[in-house]
Amino acid sequence: MEYTLSEIFLEKGPTSFSRKTLSAHPNLFAERSALFFTPTDRFPSQSIGVGDLDVFLPLCTPDWYDCFFIRSYMSPRLWVDLLQRHTGVLRWTTVPPLATVSITRFDRALIREDHLAAGLKALLDALKIGTYGRRDGRRLFYFGAIFDDDVRSISISWQQELVSTAKKAGMRITVSPTSSQKT
Repeated sequence: MEYTLSEIFLEKGPTSFSRKTLSAHPNLFAERSALFFTPTDRFPSQSIGVGDLDVFLPLCTPDWYDCFFIRSYMSPRLWVDLLQRHTGVLRWTTVPPLATVSITRFDRALIREDHLAAGLKALLDALKIGTYGRRDGRRLFYFGAIFDDDVRSISISWQQELVSTAKKAGMRITVSPTSSQKT
């Protein structure tokens, strides 16, 4: 009996899959939740987005207070899943070495700027290559559009716009090389 990657992950725990295993898999997208421990260089090229990232997510980052009441907002995995679903790829080619990140939050109400900045943390983490932030020290791999979310790696801007209906709420996220790096 052939096991899915998710079943292997559930049985063995954190698993880093080989390039051969991933290349032979008929539907990696269906297994995306099992791939957080697998480095991007093992993915087939058709699973990796290239170029500037420009995506609209139908969910707004939370107000700072919402992070405490709805804990899922603080999970980079939630945002990675949304990025994957709305780009159609599992990972993105990292914009080296300094990326410009622009986030426009469209909602029916504006939130305080400091609360907006704090609520963006998990989304920015999701855009990174990954983290060693687990208690067991194992590396997690995220969407990969940026190296890191520090000032050496990104130039970030954000804004908010009011929309008239809930159907128009969400966020537009763009990631591109800084203008001095474009050719």
